[in-house]
Amino acid sequence: MSVLKRTYTVVKEFFIKYPAVLSGYIIYLYFFFATMDFYQNVKDESHSVLDLFQNFDALLWMWLLSYALVKIIDYRAKLLQREKDEIIRQREIELKETQLNTLHEVVRALQHDINNPLTIIFAYSRKAERSATENPEVLEFIKEIRESADRIAKSLADFSRAQTYQTVTTPFGPITSHGKENVPS
Repeated sequence: MSVLKRTYTVVKEFFIKYPAVLSGYIIYLYFFFATMDFYQNVKDESHSVLDLFQNFDALLWMWLLSYALVKIIDYRAKLLQREKDEIIRQREIELKETQLNTLHEVVRALQHDINNPLTIIFAYSRKAERSATENPEVLEFIKEIRESADRIAKSLADFSRAQTYQTVTTPFGPITSHGKENVPS
């Protein structure tokens, strides 16, 4: 019984993979029987063009149906492939969203560790600013240090305050947008 089942499975998979072969077998099997019937009718009695048409009229329809069968199977295969591609694309988007959420959590955890040194930078830059009032070049360096530290602190605060990320698929690929309207650059 298992040999018969394996044979059936192999034949079934072959005809699913090559549906034109199955439709060809059906068409030419019908053609064989129609031809045998036509020869039998010719042998027994006289024939006309109408008899010829009556014997082979279904052959054209069978060819059309087999063509439609092949097109339907091709369409289903393309549809299945499209669904698989969509599932893969959705998984990639979910993975990117998970990665962004993980990054968000890491930044929130590190924000405290980064804010402490930034506070020290702010405090010492103000102290250095007060003590170097007569040197404009040093004041400019201190101002740049303070502004850079301020930008870091604001970026971390904006990033940690954002609660959502949205991934949007565009013709150029997926784009992840920040939950806030204005993201500092």
